Amino acid sequence: MTAASLAGSAPAGVPTWPEGLRDELPLPFVLWRVLHHIDGVRTAAEVAALARVNAPDVGAAVAQADAWVRRAAQRTQPVTDEVLDAVTACVIAAVGPMGEFMVDDVLDELGDSPALSALLSALARQLGEAQVPVFVRHLRARDLA
Repeated sequence: MTAASLAGSAPAGVPTWPEGLRDELPLPFVLWRVLHHIDGVRTAAEVAALARVNAPDVGAAVAQADAWVRRAAQRTQPVTDEVLDAVTACVIAAVGPMGEFMVDDVLDELGDSPALSALLSALARQLGEAQVPVFVRHLRARDLA
């Protein structure tokens, strides 16, 4: 059964894969270990027993997988003006006012309609070693990374 056929198709109380999760999305093994047993029929207790985890861990694994799905979708989204403003603010927080020019230069390099992941990767390559953690921290605070 594929991820697409599992998402949202089970009765109440039965865990399902998050909407949008596809087999090809790389997830940490600890999550796949649980999700592998979710079939839209088994209860959380049954999945927990098969995965050798506690029942609350099943819900936590599904929630974490959902977060991975949202981040993956976000990384492939085109850069909107709102997202660009947020990314620019994160670069400025890391390098100062020159950050705005860095973003403009990277956008010129990437061309029309770059994906968010391409923009963030290109900007990170422009930053110094000490600036990258600051940039990432600000991206995470804005739920962009």
